[in-house]
Amino acid sequence: MKYSVLPILFLLISYSLLAQKNRYDFATSYFGVEGEFINEKNDFKFINNNGIEQIEKLPSTFTPRILIGATHFWNRADFYISIPLINFALNGQDNAKINNGVLTGLRAYPIALEKNKVRPFIGIGFSGKDYRQEGVNGKSQHYTNWQCFYEGGLSYQTSRKKLISLTARHLPQNDYTVFYSNTNAVETSLSPFSISVSYKKLIDLTSGYKSENAKKYLSKLREAYEKGKALNTFSVGLGLSALIPMKKTELASRNEFINDEVQGNLSLDIGLAYYHHNLDAAARISYRPFKQEEISYEYSYQSIKHSIAVEAFKFIGDYHGFVPFIGPYISADKYAIEEKMNGDKQIDFSATKIGYGLVFGWDIRLSDVDYLLLRTNLRYTPNLGYKIENKSYTPNQLEFNFIQLVLYPERIKLNKTLKNEL
Repeated sequence: MKYSVLPILFLLISYSLLAQKNRYDFATSYFGVEGEFINEKNDFKFINNNGIEQIEKLPSTFTPRILIGATHFWNRADFYISIPLINFALNGQDNAKINNGVLTGLRAYPIALEKNKVRPFIGIGFSGKDYRQEGVNGKSQHYTNWQCFYEGGLSYQTSRKKLISLTARHLPQNDYTVFYSNTNAVETSLSPFSISVSYKKLIDLTSGYKSENAKKYLSKLREAYEKGKALNTFSVGLGLSALIPMKKTELASRNEFINDEVQGNLSLDIGLAYYHHNLDAAARISYRPFKQEEISYEYSYQSIKHSIAVEAFKFIGDYHGFVPFIGPYISADKYAIEEKMNGDKQIDFSATKIGYGLVFGWDIRLSDVDYLLLRTNLRYTPNLGYKIENKSYTPNQLEFNFIQLVLYPERIKLNKTLKNEL
């Protein structure tokens, strides 16, 4: 699977250079809900509880989702993450379960969003399209197909800061070689299309920055930071990360009945950083626990990694509040890998290894004296070549931390002190 977020990042930065508008109107956060419908028409094969092969129609599904995101570039772009909650099979067939996984997307509005107006959009994103097939005695087979998806639709912004969207998505990779036992397979095709309706509540975190009084306050706050030595200061960050495999995991994929690309769960991204104001750079220690697993009836593969990384990154300009950064990282990674067949361990491996890679992303920075900001971290890890049974268990991976909340504790303290004095 080949894709990159770098062209998207470059495009957004280039676009922002063309816009000359108020930085405080740059981004608006939102929270919301989404309902996604997938209409399936093809069949699938499975073995029922009587041990007999059976063919049924794939279930069409409805999936409610939680939406977190923000509009950027003065209502011309929208970054979001859409997290599925539960799947409802609409034809009563529960031997197959289908959903489009966690969706991470970017939408572009050719005409900026505006109150009481309908606006078209187009978009691109990443998804791990999930297919789970149940077998005998509660055992199951799970496939995940990581890929780019494309979308388009219409959005309507109400006068009360609500955003309602109708979206059509296309996921191009939908063909699976499904093993309905560990020795028998059938080609199964899922629908590439879905339709969704979403409702989002817009939250403007910058409204208080626009007045003259706010500008005077920010000036006094900067003086307080200089006296309190809080321009150079520590920060703590907390967010969620998705681990996106970009290459097959050789160790797991030696078994043809499971994924070549091992599925990763959402993970915490915790960071402790020190920011140097004059250099506009930071050094950070981050911790991320990851879990990747595959199951296939009597077989299971599980990889757990605890990663503690030392990172250094430099911010590259400030484009009306959009502040990109890039730098290297090195990490100590503790791996625990377990493989079972019929309940018996085939592999029980643990080791601590040194990893490395590239960290990049962007901050939404409203001023240079913020005590709270939103950060997006991406980490690229090359194939490190660590092996078991001469098979690598460390493939190329892209880690996508969509929204990390970053707090500067010392700045919070000084901000509160200044407010009490005024």
